[in-house]
Amino acid sequence: MDFLKLCADRYSCRSFSDTPISDEVLNQILEAGRLAPTAMNLQPQRIFAIRSEEALEKMRTVKKCYGANTVLMICGDTEVACNKPIVDHSMAEMDCTIVTTQMMLAAEALGVGSCWICAFDVPAMAKVFELPDNLTPYILLALGYPSDTAEPSPRHTQRYALEHTVTIL
Repeated sequence: MDFLKLCADRYSCRSFSDTPISDEVLNQILEAGRLAPTAMNLQPQRIFAIRSEEALEKMRTVKKCYGANTVLMICGDTEVACNKPIVDHSMAEMDCTIVTTQMMLAAEALGVGSCWICAFDVPAMAKVFELPDNLTPYILLALGYPSDTAEPSPRHTQRYALEHTVTIL
């Protein structure tokens, strides 16, 4: 698939079918995240693949994820992430963002829909999954095969011209 077409076609899927994602497909998506660049290659991402009914129910007490039967909780390990004085903050969240982007695009290439979810109660999610203090859940990535009614948001194709967002110096 042409990369720019893949980028243009990928949309936030908010309606998933009941068809489960195979372990093989999930592993390919996770491998794309493993290969993502991170600050100093420290790889602070810690990903929890929420798939069992018990784990999905725990997650739903904090955030419902459009009926996805697989949700990746992408956490950053702040004890591992780059935190140089010049930056003056942990790069964990930025690294997790890069990892998630690669997994979203890999999912699209494999015919799997995804929805990036960052509006959730972080402390509640950490508590529900009994995460240690050094792990912060930054992103939930809902994954699944799009339902027959899934479609992009009306805003999906609305993009500024490059000149609006880019300045060449």
